[in-house]
Amino acid sequence: MGQEYNQINKAIGIMTDRLISPLGHSSDPRRLAIVSIMLAIIIEFLSGLILFGMNCIKGPGVLDLFLFSGLKILDLVFTIFFFSIILHAILSWLMPNQHSSASDFIRQLVIPVLNPIRRHLPVPAGLDFSPLIAIILIQSFSLLINENITAKILLNGIVCTNFQHWFKIN
Repeated sequence: MGQEYNQINKAIGIMTDRLISPLGHSSDPRRLAIVSIMLAIIIEFLSGLILFGMNCIKGPGVLDLFLFSGLKILDLVFTIFFFSIILHAILSWLMPNQHSSASDFIRQLVIPVLNPIRRHLPVPAGLDFSPLIAIILIQSFSLLINENITAKILLNGIVCTNFQHWFKIN
């Protein structure tokens, strides 16, 4: 089924159109993706600004907060792919040749991640290990972002009272 006939794709388009259309109406998918990413970073930046402003004695600088916001969005994308790949694998086991709007939407989401892995991975006895490899890679990158980059580099010197609910800091 094509993207234009999927009800979930239509619903997401309708829900996000009001946010994205004032920033620039375009039919170019790359421009739309850039505008969407910038909007997500700005929203994350503003929420971080409010959170740090309320809870911190000494907060991060503006550039650090923008970088941190970008990393939080990247971590959110990794989380979405992680759960989408797990759901895709479960759906492929439970109903391998069935099509629904939800399964088609998830398939469209994870295929660009799984296909490059499938090209380099043999398929022994009909088992597809590409979801497992993708999950391991996604979790590795997510841990790298959360533990090393965010906690050790960006948050040095910041004094806050209680911000563990927003960060994953040990």
